Amino acid sequence: MKKRKFGQKMSWFFAVFCYLMSVVAIVFSFVWNGDHGTESPIFASALASIFFFGCSGFVLHTIANADLPDMSMKS
Repeated sequence: MKKRKFGQKMSWFFAVFCYLMSVVAIVFSFVWNGDHGTESPIFASALASIFFFGCSGFVLHTIANADLPDMSMKS
């Protein structure tokens, strides 16, 4: 397994957080749809949150799994 730097570890942590928040937004949108319908702007905001957190999680996950070269100056 490759050694990850601190920034990549943090990216992975926030990617998982974004994925979880996307799942929470999905559950919320289903509950809101059942109670109030799709005409509310809150439902549209929930859908936008699903898209935002899902895409953010994907980008952060990609950054966390990147194979970054060692750029340190070694003598």
